[in-house]
Amino acid sequence: MNVIITMLIIGFGILYGRLLKSSVNWLNIDGFQVSNRDLKLEIFCGASWLWASMSLQPMEGTIFALISGILFAISWIDFNTYQIPLFLIIVSFIVSIFGVIFRISSIKTAFFGVIVGAVIPLALIGITYLITKRQGMGFGDIQLGFVLGIWLGPVRMALTLFGASLLSLVVWLFLSLTKGFERDRALPFAPYLVIASIGTFIGSVYFPSLFHYLIL
Repeated sequence: MNVIITMLIIGFGILYGRLLKSSVNWLNIDGFQVSNRDLKLEIFCGASWLWASMSLQPMEGTIFALISGILFAISWIDFNTYQIPLFLIIVSFIVSIFGVIFRISSIKTAFFGVIVGAVIPLALIGITYLITKRQGMGFGDIQLGFVLGIWLGPVRMALTLFGASLLSLVVWLFLSLTKGFERDRALPFAPYLVIASIGTFIGSVYFPSLFHYLIL
């Protein structure tokens, strides 16, 4: 890949990040706005588009770059507002469906991914609520799990849920140690789902034999 193409890809990623930033500000969830001087989205999207172009086939890389940017925006909003905008869920759902349309993943894989990412967690939420009268995950997290399940499939989705749960537990313990124990302390779950899902996807690219073994 020559320098000009590399710069064009990075530039396109930065423009995509700017578009996502404008979308976040347009949604204005609970008044949450991203400053024009804050370049996290642009940097992340530039890096993700570059990595995808170097490591993945064109269509798979495009889907990864599109959906990872949306996931970053979702996690940022949830971190600040404890809300996941339905608009971004719908957009990410449309992007993930293209993976099935272009046969990057099969309908069967997407179906079982949804079972792992949304149906099972929803059932666990119901059971937990009946026993404890508390709700661990929000319905926005279930919607996000639905999209991630289509994109990742069942094995990577299961690892994502495990990784997100572990990350959130570590953060909760850290906050308890530094700020004092608080049994009812709430944490937004979307950021951990996003970190775990992107990490799992990248891991599956660099260690495909491990994920093939898990599937078997």
